[in-house]
Amino acid sequence: MRRRWLLPLAALGVALLGAWYWFGGLDSGTGFHPQAATAVQGGAAVANPASPIPQITVKQVVSASGVTIHLQRRPRLSVPAPPYGPAYAELEPAAKAGDRPAQYRLGLLLYECRDVPADKAGLEQTIEHTYETRRRGGWDVDDPANEEQALRRRYQECDGVPAEQRGQYRDWMKQAADAGLMEAQLDLPLHLPQGEYCQYISECSPEQRARQEGLDQEAVDYLGRARDEGSATALWTFGSWYAEGDVLPQNNVEAYASFSALDQVFEAAGEQKRFDAMLADLRGRMRPADLAQADARTRELLSNPQCCALGP
Repeated sequence: MRRRWLLPLAALGVALLGAWYWFGGLDSGTGFHPQAATAVQGGAAVANPASPIPQITVKQVVSASGVTIHLQRRPRLSVPAPPYGPAYAELEPAAKAGDRPAQYRLGLLLYECRDVPADKAGLEQTIEHTYETRRRGGWDVDDPANEEQALRRRYQECDGVPAEQRGQYRDWMKQAADAGLMEAQLDLPLHLPQGEYCQYISECSPEQRARQEGLDQEAVDYLGRARDEGSATALWTFGSWYAEGDVLPQNNVEAYASFSALDQVFEAAGEQKRFDAMLADLRGRMRPADLAQADARTRELLSNPQCCALGP
């Protein structure tokens, strides 16, 4: 008998990674926020002196439904390359000053070092404990030798990152997400708080289940904010949730509207449509009244003034 994966660890991860694959990376537009460096097609770029974030480009197009949309493109923000010590020293002052991209990237950096001991004795103790228990950071470890190799490498990469700050990754990402940065809204649910996790629902304690239910709600909240900001990745994720009935109750109307809107966005952007087969399958399960409702919902999603932010 198949065991059911714990959510959102499986459903959210599959949905977002699927969107990452299709879009070539998480879309990283931040809507029409004043702190974003924006270059409107045909106009001059306006640099943001607070942070060297990539420029957003905006192009006005008309969808197949006749709705005018604003296609936004910007290379995604990413975790700084190791060694992380110098990058931490550069990002931390900007993050404290309220720079949203710096807050987000600092959170990504700290996440890489979150469970890495800051001293040699702690490193050796952690490695020994991993071999003994075949667990680390609240998760099962299938290959302790491979885990040791990765941990020793990360120990070197995290040199210079203060030990007391390494567990604050979610605090910084949440600050950026609450301030409206789309990257952080999309990524926060994938960067879980530290703790003991169970891999399957049947193995969870009541406390672990309650914690995961809270993380489910957090994912819906922050991905919902990103969808409102025009994120195509978030729209893809909601479509997957509604189609599968995982994080959210199954809803063919919402699933159809999400994927139909995405295909219209792709078509308007001059790209290949990607959900023909899925839409055909959904149509086969829907009544004419449901399809009419889904078409209306599609136009509503496309009419979002922030629609739509695509990855590079």
